[in-house]
Amino acid sequence: MATLDHLGGDLPWKVRKNCVWHATMTADIDGTPVNLTSITISARITASRTSTTALKTFTVTKDNAAAGIFTISIAEADANLDTGTYWWALEWDSGTGDEPLASGPFLIEPWVVV
Repeated sequence: MATLDHLGGDLPWKVRKNCVWHATMTADIDGTPVNLTSITISARITASRTSTTALKTFTVTKDNAAAGIFTISIAEADANLDTGTYWWALEWDSGTGDEPLASGPFLIEPWVVV
């Protein structure tokens, strides 16, 4: 589980093609969970760091909003981008506009049985 704070973060992410892509995270500022009840969270995958076009959009589930715990996911059926390196980004809007929280390279590797 990744812990996110107000400083933002560079989080590289490696996944397998055609598998569920998901991560559970906690929003925390100086050891205090952020109540996410009225915060809109969004996350997406783009072709590169500078692209603004979403290739995939994550579903966001607030697992425990008061404790700042949420999960972002893309279902297996939608995890069909070609193998390669993309960019992912996570942001939220608490009513004052989008704030970037985390982003980084999104590496998709082939799914193989070893």
